[in-house]
Amino acid sequence: MTNFKSPLSIYFVWYPSNVDKVKPIFDHCFSLLSRDVDKPFSRSMNLPVYYRTSTHKGIPKDIEGLSKKNIVFIFISRDLIIDNSWKEYIERMKNTEDLICIPIALDRFAFQSPVFKHENFIRFFEFEQTHLNDLFFISVTHEIYRFALNEKFQTMSNGKDNALKIFLSHTKNGENGVVLAQALKRFIDNSSMRNFFDATDIAPSYRFDNEIIEHIKGSTVIAIHTDSYSSRYWCQREIISAKENNRPIIAVDSLEEFEDRRFPFAMNMPSIHLNFDVEPTKKDLLRILSAALLETVRYFYAKLLLEEYQSTGIIPEDAKILSRPPEASDLEKILSINEEKAIVSQFKQLFYTEPPVYSEEINLLSKLGIKCNTPLKLNYCDLLNHNFGISISDLSVEEATEIGQTSNHLIQVSQDLTRHLISRGAKIIYGGDLREDGFTEFIFNESLAYQTRTMTDEIQLSNYIAWPIYKADTESVKDWKANYISIAKMIELPPADDVLEFIPSKESFLPPSNTQNLYVWSRNLTEMRKIISAKCSVRICAGGKLTGYKGIMPGVLEEILFTSQRNLPIYLLGGFGGVTASICKSIQNKVMSIELTKGWQIENNGGYKEVLELYSERNPNIINYEEIASSIINLDLKNGLSEEENLKLFNTPFIDEALYFVFKGLKNILSK
Repeated sequence: MTNFKSPLSIYFVWYPSNVDKVKPIFDHCFSLLSRDVDKPFSRSMNLPVYYRTSTHKGIPKDIEGLSKKNIVFIFISRDLIIDNSWKEYIERMKNTEDLICIPIALDRFAFQSPVFKHENFIRFFEFEQTHLNDLFFISVTHEIYRFALNEKFQTMSNGKDNALKIFLSHTKNGENGVVLAQALKRFIDNSSMRNFFDATDIAPSYRFDNEIIEHIKGSTVIAIHTDSYSSRYWCQREIISAKENNRPIIAVDSLEEFEDRRFPFAMNMPSIHLNFDVEPTKKDLLRILSAALLETVRYFYAKLLLEEYQSTGIIPEDAKILSRPPEASDLEKILSINEEKAIVSQFKQLFYTEPPVYSEEINLLSKLGIKCNTPLKLNYCDLLNHNFGISISDLSVEEATEIGQTSNHLIQVSQDLTRHLISRGAKIIYGGDLREDGFTEFIFNESLAYQTRTMTDEIQLSNYIAWPIYKADTESVKDWKANYISIAKMIELPPADDVLEFIPSKESFLPPSNTQNLYVWSRNLTEMRKIISAKCSVRICAGGKLTGYKGIMPGVLEEILFTSQRNLPIYLLGGFGGVTASICKSIQNKVMSIELTKGWQIENNGGYKEVLELYSERNPNIINYEEIASSIINLDLKNGLSEEENLKLFNTPFIDEALYFVFKGLKNILSK
């Protein structure tokens, strides 16, 4: 893994004044290309997606080009082209060897940009507002496919020479299927979509011969499911041929009344439901084409990613890699008959991309002695009876912008990490105000699934909440906590004894509105973190606010210090910014990062100086920034990783790579 290089990363770059126009479209693309964190159980592409902009005067940091291919979509506008510093920034980016820059015109002034004189623009400002998301997404994913995934891409060609080939599979017995196939083909042939797609509409029930197979071999298949689709021989053959030739497939569900049997080979693929009376709408057609491009990009990106794992020795050379989760149709690719006429497996291991499916889904393959894994399951070790402290919290908007990430990046880290910890039987201890959000809802439901599969009532999740945070709970939050009482322990800690004199009533919420109240909050948060650290056997950290916290120091920093005092393993995922990144820099540079020093903290946190003085007055010698710096710089991680591996963990922004090292280290220290 030390030689691993992500095959592809995507960046979006925009001028600060264009944020209201661009940020919503970025969020839409992120949810599809990377992951919709509100749908954590669905299969996602997990493509690394970042951005560059600034929240103040000045330019963002340069794009480093960490992947083999780095595609940069640059939103060009009037405000950008008249700002010389940004013009130089874009020009430098365009001349960087490892970056593929694609301009997007936000307005007609974009074409005056001296940086992009001969390039074709994505004409954002000409898109219909009604269909903006779909039109833009199709344009972006088409460029990703052309430049990074289409092995037959011809640089000097345009239009259909490089277009994604679409094979429309349908039956003449389903009227909706014929109407939809014809509408799709007309729409593509008679619009600018012909530059993105080349649609082949084979006549229904046409003789299945080499012509059709050749079409399928180079196409993404859109299977239009009508009432009679799965029962038609030719339709079945088209799906089987697509899977035999490792082609992306999406299903469009257009049932009118009833389907008596879903053809088993027509499973394990994305599906869109469509309802129309006479003709599908433009929105319908764009949804289908968006999904087709998305699945094509996902399918071939998965292949590239797994091939990279295999080339670096993470996945064994003799393993079979799959771009979709294992299924019955893969048996033909895996099994063969030897000279003794016995059925044998050509591969002992199959690998597919995250997230792993539940074991019941691949039970048949397991019974045949075939192991099915994702890369992160390679370093499997039983984590029963081990308590994991999770220190993952949001960054400020300014900090997130600096590294080109959003809060969703950290939610993704949380979801993937806890998915694998829970599935290995680990207990998770968290300190903070867990509420209804993407991360919390996910880990609770994942733990519920684990309880069901293992037939246990044992609780894996413990959430410690400091006083007075829980005193602000609404009735709906109380209902939510009660709903998950069988999944998680909610431990509401009383206030520390030495702050009782400052509390008018323990039964009422105390707002952090002045120095005295902030002191109460900081003492209670410190005591909570001490209690948690005493119960943990491992700590994993990412993110963490450098400013705007309510404790006596950034929470992640305090949790790391308590964990270090107990000589426990610590994993620092520095590529996701915040306090964790600053600690990683301090360890690497052997000098405390400026943002973790007393002076910087006082200067950048209003009221912190007064709270620190009150804290030091009542608790002398407790907060010593010189001792804190020494502890951090000389931090002994004890995490089973080499120095080189920890440096990778400190710096990688790629979730899979970071978690690979976490689980490798855990296996090293827990398997002894």
